Amino acid sequence: MQLEMGFNDEDEMGVLTGRPWHPHFEVCQDQMGETRRLVPLHFPVSDYLVRILAGRGLNSTKDLDNFFYPSLNQLHDPFLLKEMDLAVNRMMQAVDKGEKVAVHGDFDVDGITGCALLCETLDALRHGENRVYLQPGFIPDRATDGYGVAERMVRKWAADGVTLLVTVDTGAAAGVEIDLAATLGMDVIVLDHHIFEERPAAVALVNPRRDRATYPNDDLCGVAVAFKFAQALKENDTNCLDDGFLETVLDLVALGLVADQMAITGENRILVKKGLERFNDRAKIRVGLAALLSVAGLDRGFPVTTSDFAYQLAPRINACGRIGRVMSALELLLTKDESKARELAAEADRTNSRRKEQDILLKGEALDMALPYVERGDCCLVLESRTWHKGIIGIGAARLVEQYQLPVILISVEGDEARGSARSVPHVDVKAALDKCSEHLLRHGGHAQAAGMTLRTRDIPAFREAFLKTLQNEPYTGPVPEGYDLDLCMDEICAQDVAKLVNEMEHLEPFGSGNRKPIFRCRNLQMQRMPTPLSGGAHLRFAFRGPAQANNEETPALTREFVSFGSGDAWRRMLKVEGLNSADILEMRWDVLFQIGRSTFRPRHGHYDPVQQLLVDIKPSGSS
Repeated sequence: MQLEMGFNDEDEMGVLTGRPWHPHFEVCQDQMGETRRLVPLHFPVSDYLVRILAGRGLNSTKDLDNFFYPSLNQLHDPFLLKEMDLAVNRMMQAVDKGEKVAVHGDFDVDGITGCALLCETLDALRHGENRVYLQPGFIPDRATDGYGVAERMVRKWAADGVTLLVTVDTGAAAGVEIDLAATLGMDVIVLDHHIFEERPAAVALVNPRRDRATYPNDDLCGVAVAFKFAQALKENDTNCLDDGFLETVLDLVALGLVADQMAITGENRILVKKGLERFNDRAKIRVGLAALLSVAGLDRGFPVTTSDFAYQLAPRINACGRIGRVMSALELLLTKDESKARELAAEADRTNSRRKEQDILLKGEALDMALPYVERGDCCLVLESRTWHKGIIGIGAARLVEQYQLPVILISVEGDEARGSARSVPHVDVKAALDKCSEHLLRHGGHAQAAGMTLRTRDIPAFREAFLKTLQNEPYTGPVPEGYDLDLCMDEICAQDVAKLVNEMEHLEPFGSGNRKPIFRCRNLQMQRMPTPLSGGAHLRFAFRGPAQANNEETPALTREFVSFGSGDAWRRMLKVEGLNSADILEMRWDVLFQIGRSTFRPRHGHYDPVQQLLVDIKPSGSS
């Protein structure tokens, strides 16, 4: 029996994501047959894997070979990046003359890994007996230096005799600071990926997203551009870097690409996959990252994955740049001392714990503040507080975007000045919207989905009104659908079948933007009991039963429960809004979206289950 509780709309949103559900693709039998014939794996593959490959456009011998067997030989020519030749020539000039060189990164994972990569590259760089005099790498402090290139360091380096500055993940919009560097006798090479309005007066600007760029991959992040610079140096002079050097920094590239949410396709997939191989080689992993894996509980013998990057390693490094001692993160990546690495990893872990506590408080306050604007139907949210730390407002804004599917700006007020962080939904360009409100801002920058700004506290009301009016004039079609790959009838298969499917799906890794971990749909399930709250109600565990359990000796797949992270608030809100009680919930039929993967939890006692089933979303059956 389907209860009439407001769940009859064909476009009914999922309870947990607030999005409608749509299949990612449709695949015909001809496509299936052609893809199956070309798959280069050495074992029989299921229809599930073939359908996913075909649906993701992997239907040629070359595409499939490159996907399953990526090689560094498949990387693009780094000199296809505009002005790469200028950057290489200027750096080799610095080597020949023994110039003092400085490296300036940024305070997120991309900027920190990029700075570490450049420090190691320039430290190893030589031409005969000639080398540069490399200054210690620098990461700006978010609280004291703000965004972009730090003027105080430009002045300090110039006073110390530095004649060449290399910026990574920053600099493309630093026209004022680069003009200052030139005035003080310092050349600047910019290695960046951010959009800019006017080219700064750098001797070389290497950026895959610049106007009229022809490089085949515009999804490089800062550390990846730095890697292409190292690759170009090596190709220009094979003796300037040791053979095998480029492989030693792939771990940094992989971490930065995943943390900055770049598409894990094509060239990026090669870099991430090879970087993961280095992470998972205990003889090659750098001591700082090994220590970070340890404090994160990822040193228990399971392979490190991109999910570990995104949810365990990157947050600890980011925390140092948000509310901690940012230079400690750079030291962690560069140190060769195991004892020092353990100290720095423990510091990053403690800082991240503080960050999580502040995140929880900020999110609760922001949700309460947002409710009146959401209820009146505002097309965006601009919220402010004097208690929010400017280092975590970006995370808070992202949480509210997930919650309400609206563009969000959170503003941290400090005296007469305020810092804001914006996050957006797909198809709404928040940077373009800020451009139209620039008269109310002192400074702003970023890209379509994320941006930052500085403004006077007194201008916040006028900015809020202007931003709201700007987005009201923008076309917005509602929440982006939650896509899924395939239907998987969990009530018709056994637990062993799911374990086999997990092993097969691992051949699609590494997962990330552009190569998402497959999502399955299962229909018409009933709950065995109400969801079990975990971690104080933040997460939930669901147990289902199908219309009919499989009549065989195998363990039914639905015997295994589903875990749903961060879903507690959305589930409780649905119960309150719809007025549902336990009896209603247990009587209803439900459709679910879920992912399957390898479980890394080993209980102290009892049986180890190699499979984890993650619930992505849920809604009553028949609502779409």
